[in-house]
Amino acid sequence: MATELNTAVQDAANDDSVKCVVITGKGRAFSSGGDVNEMGEHLPKAGDLFYKLTEQIHSCFATILTMPKPVVNSLNGIVAGGALGFALAGDYRIAGESARMLSAHFKRGFVPAGGATYLLPKLIGLGRTQALFFGGKTLNSSEMMEWGLVHEIVEDKYLNERTLEMARELASGPTDAIAETKRLLVESDTLSLEEELKRERERNRDSGNSGDAVEGIKAFLEKREPEFE
Repeated sequence: MATELNTAVQDAANDDSVKCVVITGKGRAFSSGGDVNEMGEHLPKAGDLFYKLTEQIHSCFATILTMPKPVVNSLNGIVAGGALGFALAGDYRIAGESARMLSAHFKRGFVPAGGATYLLPKLIGLGRTQALFFGGKTLNSSEMMEWGLVHEIVEDKYLNERTLEMARELASGPTDAIAETKRLLVESDTLSLEEELKRERERNRDSGNSGDAVEGIKAFLEKREPEFE
């Protein structure tokens, strides 16, 4: 699954006709993490298998974070294990009411992976990350919302509908401005305040001189919805 997901994400990132990417799970779970049965077949060297798998998972995680296109993650059912990282890497995250999130790595004797140790402290702080990892806490959808892990909760039966609605909204938005905003947010972790503000000014200048900005301003003045390319 890791290889197929990584390939699909890479293809979407490189396809100019794709304006927004949606990631969700098939069936009753977003993802319960690694295949424990497969790990059992590789004992006592299950770690070697996991090392190979995480190459694909980490590539997928990094691409979701850094691709210029918006990514909507639609979280249905269980989100656990190695799925935590890429489940939370999307730019907009919507959970169904029945969604649940947990680490589960320690129960299998593994260190958290998939980008979770990088992203979770940034999203929810060190203390809450420790509660997930060391406390073994399972979050319901309301707690996921309260902790800032998702942006919306909807009834399960409306999850696909709301996800596609959000994806269409982003896909019809200003492509360059969205891409530059993603870059600024990712870079904010490593840049000084002075450097970040400098790049923000430069990218506002560039986006403000783009065709999307022309259309956005004209649409406002003409009291209509913008139609970005």
